[in-house]
Amino acid sequence: MARRRKYARLPANQRRLVSIVLAGYLLLVINSILLLIFDSSTAFAYMTNVLLHVALGSVLVAPVLVFLTLHLMKMPFHLNRTATVAGAFTALSLGALLASGFGILIYGASYGGGWILTTHIVTAIVTIVGFVGHVSLKRGVRYHFLEWSEAWKVGVTKAIRHPFGMTMSGGLLLSALLFAIPLVRSEAVYVEGGIENGLESAQAMLAHDGFLRAEDLARSETCGQEGCHPDVFAQWSESVHKFSSFNNPYYAKTVELMIGRSGEGPTRWCASCHDPVLLFTGRFGNTVPVDTSHWTAHEGITCLSCHAVRGLRDLRGNGRYVIAPPDEYPFARTGGEAGKYVHDKLILIKPEPHRDAMLRPVHEAGAFCGTCHKVGIPPEVNQYRWKRGQNEWDAWQASGTSGNTVRSFYLPAQTETCVSCHMPLVPSNDRGNEDGMIRSHRFAAANSALPFLNGHADQLQAVQRALEDSIVTVDIFRVTAGGRDFGPGDPMPTLGPGQEVLVDVVVRNRKVGHMLPGGTNDSNEMWLELRAENSAGDVVLSSGTVDAHGRVDSTAHFWGAVLVDRASQVIDKRNAQDWIATVYAHTIGPGTAHTIHYRFTVPAGRSVTTLHANLKHRKFKWYYNNWVFRGYPLPGQADSLVDASVDRRSWALNDSPAPDLPVTAMASARRRAGVVPASAAPLWERWNDYGIGLLQEGDTRGAMEAFARVSELAPASPEGPINMGRALLSEGQLDRAGEVLREAEKRRPGYLKTAYFRGVFNRALANYEETLDDWMRVYQEYPQDRVLVLGIGRVHYLAGRYQDALTWFDRVLVIDPEDLGGLYNRMLALGALGRQDEFTAAQATYVYHKEDEDAMAVTSPYKQKHEMDNREAQAIHEHGLSPLQLPEPLVAGELPLTATPVGTTSESYEGRR
Repeated sequence: MARRRKYARLPANQRRLVSIVLAGYLLLVINSILLLIFDSSTAFAYMTNVLLHVALGSVLVAPVLVFLTLHLMKMPFHLNRTATVAGAFTALSLGALLASGFGILIYGASYGGGWILTTHIVTAIVTIVGFVGHVSLKRGVRYHFLEWSEAWKVGVTKAIRHPFGMTMSGGLLLSALLFAIPLVRSEAVYVEGGIENGLESAQAMLAHDGFLRAEDLARSETCGQEGCHPDVFAQWSESVHKFSSFNNPYYAKTVELMIGRSGEGPTRWCASCHDPVLLFTGRFGNTVPVDTSHWTAHEGITCLSCHAVRGLRDLRGNGRYVIAPPDEYPFARTGGEAGKYVHDKLILIKPEPHRDAMLRPVHEAGAFCGTCHKVGIPPEVNQYRWKRGQNEWDAWQASGTSGNTVRSFYLPAQTETCVSCHMPLVPSNDRGNEDGMIRSHRFAAANSALPFLNGHADQLQAVQRALEDSIVTVDIFRVTAGGRDFGPGDPMPTLGPGQEVLVDVVVRNRKVGHMLPGGTNDSNEMWLELRAENSAGDVVLSSGTVDAHGRVDSTAHFWGAVLVDRASQVIDKRNAQDWIATVYAHTIGPGTAHTIHYRFTVPAGRSVTTLHANLKHRKFKWYYNNWVFRGYPLPGQADSLVDASVDRRSWALNDSPAPDLPVTAMASARRRAGVVPASAAPLWERWNDYGIGLLQEGDTRGAMEAFARVSELAPASPEGPINMGRALLSEGQLDRAGEVLREAEKRRPGYLKTAYFRGVFNRALANYEETLDDWMRVYQEYPQDRVLVLGIGRVHYLAGRYQDALTWFDRVLVIDPEDLGGLYNRMLALGALGRQDEFTAAQATYVYHKEDEDAMAVTSPYKQKHEMDNREAQAIHEHGLSPLQLPEPLVAGELPLTATPVGTTSESYEGRR
């Protein structure tokens, strides 16, 4: 009996150590199970318990080593060799477990594909199996070495005071507290759907009561520290997102003007997208007046301004998102080195919760970009009515670029998203890279002004590279002289003195997945320069050149927008809240083209041998740039948003210098006498682009002639007949439209683009069932085509199936809740169904979103004063070429009328604005 007890009992010191070791190990097992169960909890809650796991494991190292040392010194190995082997195996497994744990601390759980973490998990299980086997192989009494059961018989107090009980109870209490505290901290404040929280005109919502701390969204430099995302931070720090707030002089001047006229409440409409740190901390007039010098006004769109967004309220844009305190790891905001070290180590140990918290499903949806790049100006901002502003999201969503429609003139080989274009993959060793690549956070698009002002050469290069990357092409397509046409395949003759010349230039949007130009087109400047040169290279005539003061010749063809207010005064300070009507808005849609027409007479004694066209872009327009840096108000009446009889405050330009912003040549083309024009595009495609441009401006006859040439040049392609069908359908020539669509079907049987336009043809003939046969086939492949879905609903409505029609109209509004066609037709369907209350509500929504039919009358006084802008407003118009003139001298606050650039007024330069 004594011999059996010799092997059944451990010495007292070893019993205490093994109690501590086993209790700690059991706690680690329980902790691991909890980490597995709560794997989808908040990053803070989860990683707090990862920290507990690391702490427990580290604390156990000492007692484990001491126990093993004593145990190895005292055990008679030769008396039970099987148990000895099992014990040695357990000790080795335990050593591998501890080593892999420290390996995770040093290298991270994902190192080398995660083999260290796998080793850690496997050895944890193997150690348990080995220990059970070791004890089971003992002789005599087994599993009584803790003597906890004897202590428990005496009483609970004795059991708790036992080393095993003390370790277990203390560890479980600590574990429970660490799980409970972060869960309360992170979840109790979240209210599903968000609350208004006094943000007034701002469309974003906080997901909790009270404002955020500035530190919750700011301090992006912590994301860019060494070992985390330094490349991403460096890219972002030069991007327009970084300079979205009052650190942007253009935005600052415009918003300060708006605050001065409208107050801080309506101006918060801008802040959801431009000033998140100010807005969500209450510093945009909620708790304190806006202080443009405060550091929070210069943070811009920070890392966490995007990555703390929990979801979108809907697809209406205007920054309609819900944001909450960022779900970060413990010690994320500590200022101490120790806390920072622990925080960084936790991310290294297990980066997945950080990734999941910072990259939610909403961030991977294209609509996330659309929440700010889709604008609707509400009545509480403009004191007028709802107006659609810039809208890159819907322009992309409804295009062939997105893969949502077959109706596009050109279907790309692969679809593109906001991210694939504006966040391309670039090499980086940042944490989170995949195969050495990350998504660029420069968001390079078209703003060359800010990197130029800030001296950010890399950002400026990225922007100009994007603008020059064949996203648009220019083609001097046709020259008419002496009564003869010289088309794209013909050499141009020398243009002699006195000859009247007509030139057609085609500009094609090839890669931009939304309107070109995009963004704030009342301040953007894109124009076509055409130069007629002689054999010596001297410019004989020109249009669209820039003078020495940086002003663009006002006779050029411009893309962009000219907007006016109630008093028919131009919107030239980005004061969109004053906008009532549009004089013109020229943009080139994805996969479409514009055709620009020139007419000129070669001067006496001169000749022209070369035509040179350049498409140029500048951010921003001349007057807006100069107003930002030189503009000052003159005495006069106070501004008014609602009274057209009250002139807005007058402005003049002082003698201070304004930056000479860079002009980027996006594309160019030359045509020389006696030389067949070269082009990378096939001839049929050039004719197709020409026809698209004519069709876009309403010249259906010219477009049909061009598409007929396409059909001849590409006899196997259905695109020529289909595009002829587009033009014929727009003219109502149904018989001929049916013929060309049948030809398209022969060329490519089953082509869904042909099926779509055949449906348009049959609908015009009231063949509703035939229309639905075609359109439902198209719908199976393109369920997000809002025009198609609306058309299917209209067919059901015309056939008297009002409930079916309503279902389809509702689908349109799921794609775009503000689609005017969907709103109008939904109202009609509800009226036809006799659902009066819903009809009344739908009618109010439609009226809210529709344009003011009388608003265009406001543009007449402006057009009468500005001949060039009036010409640009005509669907079909011609431009002249003039001899180059030396610039007239500038006087402070003044410019000669002849030098007025588009989008500005003579009043601007005479100091009256």
